[in-house]
Amino acid sequence: MDHLNEEALCRDALRVEAAVLELDKVGLNIKTEQNALTRRKICRVRYLHVLWVHASPEELTIHYVRERQKVLQPTAKVFSLQNSATSSTRLDAWVQLLLHRAYGESKSRKKLKIFLNPSSGKGTAVKFFRKYAEPLFVAAQCQVDIRETSYSGQAGELVRAHLEIDSWDAIVCCSGDGLPHEVINGLALRNDAGHILRKIPIVQLPGGSGNALCVNMFGTTSISLAALYTIKGVTHPMDLMSITQGNKRHISFLSQNLGLLAECDLDTEGMRFLGGKRFAVGLLQRLLKPPVYGCKLATYSASNQCSRDSMGDQSCDQTKEMCQHGLPDLQFGTVNDPVPDGWKLEHLETLGVFFAGKFPFVDATSKVFPSARLDGLLDILTVDAGIGARKLLQLFSKAERGTHLTMPEAQYRKVLAYRVVPSGTHGAFSVDGERFPIKPFQVEVHPQMGMTLTTPPIVG
Repeated sequence: MDHLNEEALCRDALRVEAAVLELDKVGLNIKTEQNALTRRKICRVRYLHVLWVHASPEELTIHYVRERQKVLQPTAKVFSLQNSATSSTRLDAWVQLLLHRAYGESKSRKKLKIFLNPSSGKGTAVKFFRKYAEPLFVAAQCQVDIRETSYSGQAGELVRAHLEIDSWDAIVCCSGDGLPHEVINGLALRNDAGHILRKIPIVQLPGGSGNALCVNMFGTTSISLAALYTIKGVTHPMDLMSITQGNKRHISFLSQNLGLLAECDLDTEGMRFLGGKRFAVGLLQRLLKPPVYGCKLATYSASNQCSRDSMGDQSCDQTKEMCQHGLPDLQFGTVNDPVPDGWKLEHLETLGVFFAGKFPFVDATSKVFPSARLDGLLDILTVDAGIGARKLLQLFSKAERGTHLTMPEAQYRKVLAYRVVPSGTHGAFSVDGERFPIKPFQVEVHPQMGMTLTTPPIVG
């Protein structure tokens, strides 16, 4: 804007035919003259809702969203500029100021790789994306490359092989939590995995039953609002986890789940038409006779060494240094190695629930890990199978508000790493909602090795 004063541009109106456009601290004010006998009609548009602005000597077009029945819909207003109403310099400066207010720290006109999973949830992900999300990306002038996956693992294969992946501003998964898991593990197989995982945000538009990544980062299950937050979102690091099982190493971004809750998820796949309600059905089916999973649990907690907070920048710097190319080395070895010295060993013979994770919400309604933070630590919840149906029901009811930790039956830990050795081979075990075999596994955290987007700090 050079010599033009920002305060003056906000204070002074930009005159157009039959309207006055003003910028203030809240948003864009559109004051329209209805006729000589009526007052001006004032329409206030929040900066968050402004998508794009086009200007020419003859007209000005403002693209923004408006909410109708809790759905954001793109719309546009076109104004004819009055002759000699304003100089082109002032007009350009006003447009740039409006776009700056609308996007803040976020990059405008993002280049997005979008994967659609037609099998997610109730099978409506593609339909809802086309209806509620894609029009917003178009109105915001985003460059989108859309790919509908046709088989499991395809998205992982594509991101692993893509040569110009650096050109994307974000990878968007319209799906449940399985597709982000697939994409992250596809990136993890690249020779430049450390660099790419830290650079390219992985984003979720809610298209499945859980939608945990979207709920944790955007705080919504609305696909149109999640699309807006993707357009306006700012980069935010996330901790990732390595899980070793047998001779394989996988990357987990969300959780590891063994026992009752894993069964409620994995064994109700045939009820996908119920959406998220299938989890409740699975719980009710097992409430009176919950499964018992005996196991050995070895943990390494922050109390075994200096706290992760005190390690702080040093830990993250070491991770960054290790991650410039491939994945970082495993600090605690693999599940095939002897349990490291200093780990605490517990025998959980009547385990009912084992749940470990990195985000507060594990689905749209369950705040299982209310203390989860970007702290380089894993949160673990264990519950004994013998506490009774009433206590189980009470615990899961409280988990919706994240108040279940007040119950003595909920055993909660924060650890740097852990190992589980199941007593048997039957049952359900999931990683990020994906089924894994029942056999020993070990998990450790990689602080801030991943990247996502979070809601923008835009005024208004």
